[in-house]
Amino acid sequence: MVDNIRKILISTFVLVIGLIASMCGRGVEEARPNIIIIMIDDMGWKDFGEAGSTYYETPNIDKLSREGIRFTKGYSSAPVCSPSRGALLTGKYPGRTKFTTVWNQSDAPIDKESVLHTVSKQGEKNGRLNFNYRFEEGLHYHSLPLSETTFADVLSENGYMTGYIGKWHCGWDEKFWPDKRGFQYAEGYRTIPVRTPHFGRAAIGNVAGMSDLQPDDYVGDKLTDKAVEFIKLNGNSDKPFMLMFSHYLVHGPLEGKDDYVEKYKNLPATDQNKPVYAAMMQSVDESVGRLMQALEGAGIEENTIVIFTSDNGGLVPATSNYPLLGGKSYLFEAGMRVPFLVRWKGKILPMVDEKNRVMQTDIFPTLLDIANIQKQGDHQFDGHSIYPLLLNEKNWSQEPVFFHFPHYTHATSPATAIIDNNWKLIRFYNNFEDEQLLLFDLESDPYELSDLSDSRADKLKRLSALMQEYLDNTGGEMPLPNPDFDDSKPVQLDKNRYYRQAVRERTERERLLNEK
Repeated sequence: MVDNIRKILISTFVLVIGLIASMCGRGVEEARPNIIIIMIDDMGWKDFGEAGSTYYETPNIDKLSREGIRFTKGYSSAPVCSPSRGALLTGKYPGRTKFTTVWNQSDAPIDKESVLHTVSKQGEKNGRLNFNYRFEEGLHYHSLPLSETTFADVLSENGYMTGYIGKWHCGWDEKFWPDKRGFQYAEGYRTIPVRTPHFGRAAIGNVAGMSDLQPDDYVGDKLTDKAVEFIKLNGNSDKPFMLMFSHYLVHGPLEGKDDYVEKYKNLPATDQNKPVYAAMMQSVDESVGRLMQALEGAGIEENTIVIFTSDNGGLVPATSNYPLLGGKSYLFEAGMRVPFLVRWKGKILPMVDEKNRVMQTDIFPTLLDIANIQKQGDHQFDGHSIYPLLLNEKNWSQEPVFFHFPHYTHATSPATAIIDNNWKLIRFYNNFEDEQLLLFDLESDPYELSDLSDSRADKLKRLSALMQEYLDNTGGEMPLPNPDFDDSKPVQLDKNRYYRQAVRERTERERLLNEK
């Protein structure tokens, strides 16, 4: 009899403890915020009103900016989209993952058997046959390696419902698709390498989960429908959600809604003067507005943190990044400076942060802090949690930031850059060793118009050492010697070519602005 009573008491005690633990667990779960990351494609740092645009109409993005923190020195981790996306997902520099550039089917065959592609564009030369250049591109992966852990992997393993909608560009083979990278729900990404789809006619049959698309549908609107549905479905669930919404807008081809385009043709332009691009930005802004309305309608505004950014700087001449130098593909400031907005109503004090440099590699470790998840012991971050900055705490120290891009585009040859304490060093490998460097004091020269490499040997030495330490630490792939290089002829595709090109583009934008 006594034994039976003892057993009953023990069983009851265990049950009560279990119920308390369960309730506590739900309490912790409910306390963790939902997370939305809005990634725009090729949006420039000043392509909205709060950042300085007077041509593009962006009331919803402006409202989001005013309600949270706007980091004026927010950076992507690369000047083009695929590596910056991979860096955001992993919290690691592209140089460390070796996922350092964009690739399409023409670069290498899609091999269904091999896990990764490690073939560079070496030998293809991309139209450079008539130039005398020292280096081919560095080797790189053509997909984000499966060995890399994404923030979606960690969040889904820790009780979050994870969703992905829109452009992916981190691997064409299905083994690399977002539904294999930690996202439990994934739609709207291209399944084959086709042109960027803005209307349904370019997306039908090529985009996952969009079987109801009609030829005249605007893809950005349909993706927004999916995002709103996701919020409504998961907004009041027992578990928090994380949604990454990755627009194809405003990447080329420039295609906007006809009535919006006509509207901007009749508005006064500035250095930003493309009506079609302005129309696309209006569609982005309306999308943001619909997402914020969905959060408000679900009653979860104050339990949802929203991060708004772009994968790289704005493409010139589609938009203007003036007064910053360069744009997409450049390692000058406008190539990686992007919108970087964070809103968490009731938690984050609205402000403009003009001091701290933050990078998209910082997002992963920040999400772990926000969700109260311990960092996995074997995961190496290059980013640093900006959670203290979001809470306006002072215990956050600025670290140097690095960019490694051993590739060619219309706007650069293989190069590496570092920024430390407002000093920026860029190394262009095609130049000979004593002519490779550009040095800028971003505090006194934020537009990179005065090269100090000949006059500040002290800074040059220190930043060069830091850059080499970074390359050694990350194991970054370096550009490969060009077997056809003729050292008796002038070096081409060098720093001077691209620096002059960027300055000419900036001068033209300045002229347009002064004419208005």
